[in-house]
Amino acid sequence: MTLPAGYYERLIASLPDAVVAVDRTGQIILWNPAAEALFDRSATRALGRPVGELLGPGSQIVRDIRGVLASGESRLLADGELERRDGRTLPISLVASPLLSHDGAVTGVVAIVRDLSRLKQLEDEVRRGERLSALGGMAVGIAHELRNPLGAIRGAAQLLRREAGPGSPWEQHVEVMFREIDRVNRIMEQLLDLARPIPLNIVPVNLAQLLDRILLLHEEIGREQSVQIVRHYDPSLPPVPGDEDRLAQVFLNLVKNGLEAMPGGGALTIATRLPLTSPFETTQRALVEVQVRDEGEGIAPELLDRVFDPFVTTKTGGLGLGLAIAHRIIEEHQGAITVESHPGKGTAFSCFLPFKR
Repeated sequence: MTLPAGYYERLIASLPDAVVAVDRTGQIILWNPAAEALFDRSATRALGRPVGELLGPGSQIVRDIRGVLASGESRLLADGELERRDGRTLPISLVASPLLSHDGAVTGVVAIVRDLSRLKQLEDEVRRGERLSALGGMAVGIAHELRNPLGAIRGAAQLLRREAGPGSPWEQHVEVMFREIDRVNRIMEQLLDLARPIPLNIVPVNLAQLLDRILLLHEEIGREQSVQIVRHYDPSLPPVPGDEDRLAQVFLNLVKNGLEAMPGGGALTIATRLPLTSPFETTQRALVEVQVRDEGEGIAPELLDRVFDPFVTTKTGGLGLGLAIAHRIIEEHQGAITVESHPGKGTAFSCFLPFKR
């Protein structure tokens, strides 16, 4: 069978993984489109340059390529990291193999680099789902056991308030009891929201109108804190199928968190757009992005990967359930929520919601 001209070039160009080949001197001789995207460098700038000069001599990829050139033996890196020019660190895997001549001499190296970001994200989602499932079973049991005694305590507090009467020295204490009983009930409802399926009433949602309603509720707080609320809405944005009340719950939480992160003032930016890139590398779905960005102190790096886990919080006295519930609601909409934060510069939460073109 005779293959058409350029078949192998097109085959390599269509691969989703980055393919990089160097000659015996370490100069790049192959750089496919996936390598352009992963390393953020065009083939025009890469071809003919020493791989160490392009990727940095200390790069794990460069060290492995040089090791293969020296030994002639393949190398496998199952769990490595790539530092991109934009400052992001991506998890990667690497397979580097020697290119051999007819007499067995090493003439170069071909390396296949795979971006593991989506795989790591899916693994995190599975672990989070397992934790939520365990928490859900516990929450259901706790709610069942606590509701009866809480009902009895509320009944006793009502009787005490009636017997004491207005103006009683115990009046303030009784009101504290009622507030705390209501708080425990709210906590139990939040825990149950993580445990049980969230019913959605799907309707076309105008995101700009929904966001404006939420921001209207916080304008006075913003003025008191010298926070400037900035809106950047894409006017071409279509209605998004979703549960308006549940989405309002998500954005209300994000806006509230953003304001609380800037007690000394700053800018709170709410933006909507049709993103050019998607967090769903394995799909071609159309997505709308809603981003809430503050200029606060940011989230500590050690907490960033766990902000959507239950009971993880940066607030004094916070329960750490708001973002976990927001994640669950966006997940029920078949979307995704991501976070990016830089200490001292601020935090940006991005919600991606699917829609039909």
